[in-house]
Amino acid sequence: MNLKKHALALALAAIMIASSLLIGYYYSQSAMRPKALVFLAYAPYWFQYLRGNNWTDVARDLELVKYMGFDGVRIHYEYVVKYDLVEQLLKYARDLGLKVIWATHATYWNNRYLTADFPNETIMNNYKEELSAIASASSKYPNVLYISVFYPIPFTEVSNISYTKVLQHIHSEEFNEALKEIVSYVKSFGVKCAVESEGIPKDFPVDFVDNSDAYFIQPYSGFEWNTIGTQNISDWKSYFEKSGKKVYIGEYGFRTWKPDKHWDFGMVSNDTIKAELIKQYFDYASKEFEIITYFAMYDGDGGWGLLNQDGSVRLSGLSASQWLVTRE
Repeated sequence: MNLKKHALALALAAIMIASSLLIGYYYSQSAMRPKALVFLAYAPYWFQYLRGNNWTDVARDLELVKYMGFDGVRIHYEYVVKYDLVEQLLKYARDLGLKVIWATHATYWNNRYLTADFPNETIMNNYKEELSAIASASSKYPNVLYISVFYPIPFTEVSNISYTKVLQHIHSEEFNEALKEIVSYVKSFGVKCAVESEGIPKDFPVDFVDNSDAYFIQPYSGFEWNTIGTQNISDWKSYFEKSGKKVYIGEYGFRTWKPDKHWDFGMVSNDTIKAELIKQYFDYASKEFEIITYFAMYDGDGGWGLLNQDGSVRLSGLSASQWLVTRE
């Protein structure tokens, strides 16, 4: 009887040891798998007009990004340099444990200069001046992962030039050499520089910028409502992977409303559907990319936001936060 008990004890011990080894193997393999960093797009200028550029509000917003469970904040830089927020943003993001990616654009879609005029001397000099302020400060903060430089594509809807002319422009030597020059300039500060396209690859097949460190893409969900559009995401990824560089999602989100005469991409019927699709997007994209982004914290030019303008969290924001804080 004692021998039987002894044998049983040995068997149980063996099972426990084997289970421990399997569990340890499982967790070691899980640790080896790349875990996507999830960023929230944030544009301080969207509320500058409403709140008077109050740093207290900016600080609170960064705290909310962290509280919701995001790994980092993707800052759209317009007005950040103008109002001297660069160092404050970087320091506070670092203190909160947030990583930073900067999103930059030479003309901000005709808001300051005609995009079709890129790369004239005035645009290049102004862009470099702004990038200098960002890159020089960012070089001191290891939590800054990339400065992203957008292809300044003069889309036909805003440039009043033909589609043929747009393609000629973005494939011109002058256009592409200027982008290489900008990337080199950013990298001269010791900061990684990515290039990013808003143009659908099949419609606006941009040339690759050889000296970029990575590519960010903006696939959204296409023009079909109430879907995450996995095929659209996959198509964008496949196009830019041909560059041989890492590909990340720079912008992707859902909106419940849009301005008149605006493209229909990313549209959903209501915030309840948006809340469910956000979880589907995070589930899918976190397995396909090492860095993904949700666009955006606030509405801006459409109902993108996870938060209301007063900082209160919408159902879609709660859904995003729940996914983030419970992810493995």
